[in-house]
Amino acid sequence: MKSKWIKLVTVTLTAILAAPVLMGAVTFHNIVRIYDNSEDYEMVLTQFDDPQAILEEAGIALGESDIFEFTQTSDRTYELEIERAFDVSFVNGGVQQTVAMLEGQTVAQLLEKAGVTVGEEDILTPAPETVVTPDTKVQLQRVTYETQTVSEVIPYETIEQHTPLLKNGRTRQMSAGSDGSKTTTTVKKYIDGVYQETVSEEVTVTKEPVSEVVLYGDSSAAVTTLETPANLKLDANGNPVNYVKKITGKGTAYSARDGAKTASGRYAIPGHVAVNPNVIPYGSKLYIKSSDGSFVYGYAVAADTGIALMDGRVTVDLFFDTYLESCLFGAKTMDIYVLE
Repeated sequence: MKSKWIKLVTVTLTAILAAPVLMGAVTFHNIVRIYDNSEDYEMVLTQFDDPQAILEEAGIALGESDIFEFTQTSDRTYELEIERAFDVSFVNGGVQQTVAMLEGQTVAQLLEKAGVTVGEEDILTPAPETVVTPDTKVQLQRVTYETQTVSEVIPYETIEQHTPLLKNGRTRQMSAGSDGSKTTTTVKKYIDGVYQETVSEEVTVTKEPVSEVVLYGDSSAAVTTLETPANLKLDANGNPVNYVKKITGKGTAYSARDGAKTASGRYAIPGHVAVNPNVIPYGSKLYIKSSDGSFVYGYAVAADTGIALMDGRVTVDLFFDTYLESCLFGAKTMDIYVLE
């Protein structure tokens, strides 16, 4: 056997013919020469030719992982070589143990003896093909992943729409809000049970929150969403300085579904108002406020019409975002300044 690290025990059994001995003495048939880790024992005379019996007779104990080789060199002459195993340190997933190994065996064989399988991402040092020695330290670091899924509430937001339709500071709920929900799935990496890093994090919204919409009374707020022209100047009373004509009459209010269009083809949005196009042509730029100055609709464009407008019962019908706002407005006497 080839070994630089483990001494060999050789038992050489040299067969000799024993002379008869008087008074029932044992007759020896074999001579044995024993090598244990290259330590040369004296020649042993024995009547046995079974290696296990020879070792027992010689008082040589074998460890669980020790091996031997028994060979006959000549007639009734034998050699028995014993190879002693040695312990190799093995850390598996942070747990220390030792594995009995023989000369020339590798890390891969150590794992096989330990009954250990290496995962695809596990970290093994040294490499599987490395030949082990008593000084070799083998470490297998276990790589695991943990997936955590956490459900959370997405609080709804409250949107304030400032309006001159309510007294300053007063509020009125236009639509109720409701919370949403989301799940966050996180994958974390561990080595030997110790956290290393977060590999991925995915957020999935399972229910979108619905915002609460609240009207907030603000006498300075404009209703129209149209951008006021830079050349529109107001005097100290809040009336346009320059305009083509002024028309005073009854003002009402209305609303429509999202995406609806007006009679002129424009979208129905705050700032696009209904008129009698025979009196105020479509596309006319307007500035509208109540005659008593308590309500300002602001800059507007003539874009729509209706039966009450065409028959003269209503002078202007103001568009609001919601039905609630149109109800809050009711009806007022309005000044319509035709800017151009």
